[in-house]
Amino acid sequence: MSEDMVFYRQFKRDILLSINTSMPGRVIEYDKTNREAKVQPLFKTKEKGKNPVSLPVLEGVPVLSQRFEVDGIEKEYVPILKRGDVVLLSISQREIDDVLGGKSAYPSPNLLFPLTGAVIVGVIS
Repeated sequence: MSEDMVFYRQFKRDILLSINTSMPGRVIEYDKTNREAKVQPLFKTKEKGKNPVSLPVLEGVPVLSQRFEVDGIEKEYVPILKRGDVVLLSISQREIDDVLGGKSAYPSPNLLFPLTGAVIVGVIS
């Protein structure tokens, strides 16, 4: 394989490894009133020649709820998270803080797939 191909394959791999889409995390604290959690992502990062490093703790991670109609009555199901629960974090393409109230916003073009754009979609364990 040519040196060019090796370079581009590694370049592609490095780019793909930098995109956060979803990952497991462990709940440290849960605020049921605000439906926000403090979560430690369980994936680590690693640079060549160095030891793996834990990702930073995420504060104020919103939790997905579900709204259903049961026997003609609308019900909202709010998740119950407990310290130590392993959850699935879904990472938004852009920062979501400005749109959480339901308003439109122009997201920063500088933050793509930021860990701060995480939402808890459910409990894994």
